[in-house]
Amino acid sequence: MPTPTASEIEAMASGALQSAGLQGEDAPKLAKALGGATAQALTLFSSQAMVAPGIAAAAPPPALSGSTLAPGMLLPPPAGGPDASALEPICQGMIAAEGLQGEDAPGLGKAIGKSLAQAIMLFTAQVMVAPGLAIAGGATASPGMLQGPAPAKGALEPIVSGMLQAEGVRGENAGDLAGAIAETIANALTQCVARLMVAPGIPCTPAATAGPGRLM
Repeated sequence: MPTPTASEIEAMASGALQSAGLQGEDAPKLAKALGGATAQALTLFSSQAMVAPGIAAAAPPPALSGSTLAPGMLLPPPAGGPDASALEPICQGMIAAEGLQGEDAPGLGKAIGKSLAQAIMLFTAQVMVAPGLAIAGGATASPGMLQGPAPAKGALEPIVSGMLQAEGVRGENAGDLAGAIAETIANALTQCVARLMVAPGIPCTPAATAGPGRLM
């Protein structure tokens, strides 16, 4: 299944902003920008993500069939996903496209991009490939599932807050904004755990996977 769409994440963002008490005239624009930016970031991640080789397996010869026995790791960015340099322009473009202007707008886009990059990094550290991938003829033969918790709001909020401060986005609502952004990203990443799958076709030896894998 695909990663969450922009409209799905926009709805998450709208709810998070309302819960944080951020309901000004720019709130719908911010929700749409955050939804679009996060959706693009996660689409990039799903296309670039890599499963590390070396997952323990039992696939004895001569059939070289069996299954994996242990969880598998995801490679961190930049090898296994976009980094901040790839995401900042996307986020700044979304902020501009929605007509969010003012002296804080460029910094807001950069802060969201850096926050998304850190969130994806945490995702690759916390989420794993579930064991039990079927192996037939020396390669995985069916899609696999992901397991483990995606980064939670509580873990992401201080990261987002620090990024906003570093980019000069301050003010009395900065803390509420950080919480809403963190909640949106956390909810979208949780959806990714349920939706993304490991593509079949990973080469295997009798004892372990022998090459990288991809997500789909």
